[in-house]
Amino acid sequence: MLMSEALNKSGTTLSAVLVAFTLLCVANANANANANAQEFIRADIDTIKNRNSTNVRDLPALVNRNQLYVQFTGAGGVYMATQRVALMADPFFSNPGLRDLVLLNDLTPDNAAIDQWLPPTENVAGVIVGHGHYDHLMDVPAILPLLPADAKVFASETANHMVAASIPAARRVDLNRSMASATQRGEWVQLNSNMRILAIESEHSPHVAGIVFVNDVLTEDSASLPADALEWQSGTTLSYVIDFLESGDVESTNTENADIENDDVRVQYRVFFQSSTSGYPLGAPPKWLNDDGVPVDLAVLCMANFDSVDNYPFGVLDQLKPKNILLTHWEAFWESYTPNEASVLPGLDITKFIAQVKTAVPASTTIYLPQLGGAITLKK
Repeated sequence: MLMSEALNKSGTTLSAVLVAFTLLCVANANANANANAQEFIRADIDTIKNRNSTNVRDLPALVNRNQLYVQFTGAGGVYMATQRVALMADPFFSNPGLRDLVLLNDLTPDNAAIDQWLPPTENVAGVIVGHGHYDHLMDVPAILPLLPADAKVFASETANHMVAASIPAARRVDLNRSMASATQRGEWVQLNSNMRILAIESEHSPHVAGIVFVNDVLTEDSASLPADALEWQSGTTLSYVIDFLESGDVESTNTENADIENDDVRVQYRVFFQSSTSGYPLGAPPKWLNDDGVPVDLAVLCMANFDSVDNYPFGVLDQLKPKNILLTHWEAFWESYTPNEASVLPGLDITKFIAQVKTAVPASTTIYLPQLGGAITLKK
């Protein structure tokens, strides 16, 4: 039975109030940790390049040849671009306030914020989505029309069903069939000749007391977009491996022939993207991926609720051995979207997470904690 069938409106409202109350209590209990985390973020901003480039619309102004530009766009989202191709992951700029969330008011995209802060749209091959909660999916129907006509949304079956009323089927790709999981080997999905992605079944960390809220799986297209925060169902949670390719003539790749086809694929940058914390090995790349010998240049990792799952981030970092790490989903995403001025999520001990990351990787690994809108540029 669906949660929407099991809970009436009053019960749903109570759940939302309890979540908000818990967040506020945790915030008070962790004031010192958050103050330390805020100092860490302010110090790290000074080391991150292009941190104020959130309103730059000209891609060549951001990235040169053989570079990868990665911008933290808020919540679990990042924007990644080379000179030839770009990708948006979990784009979210609208940041509805706590009042709208707790009272279950209808949520709508903040088009002014999207227009102001959307990174360059040229060369965007698609949008990948980690799961269907509002802070990962809600802005996608408003952003997609601003992207090139051939850009598509790559997401779970549930996420695709929720946005069906606003995004035509030709621009939606269901990744449940191609994702790697305990029962599926998984296969690469080619976005264009410069990029491919591998979706991996993951999990959403519990919100409170081991419970993941709004966790339904949908099997049919919705007649309209979800309204309040608790109508945006997570569905299957996904993480991703993203390959930026050097060759420009690669055909669609299936992992059944991976050993043969990878001989013709030259990976310029490999990125691991995870916008929800998960207990290892859930969400980690399948072991067959190690066979191609391509190193992970960047791991984008979520911090929210990191201490509510097992062996995170240790397990995935030990497997990936990334050269660089970029941390996301640390800020209070119900505050007004203002680059470089976000505050820390209530209860999130960033300094503890950073310490755990450092114990799991070599000292040579670079760790980035960008402020909202901050960016890094990797070079080869």
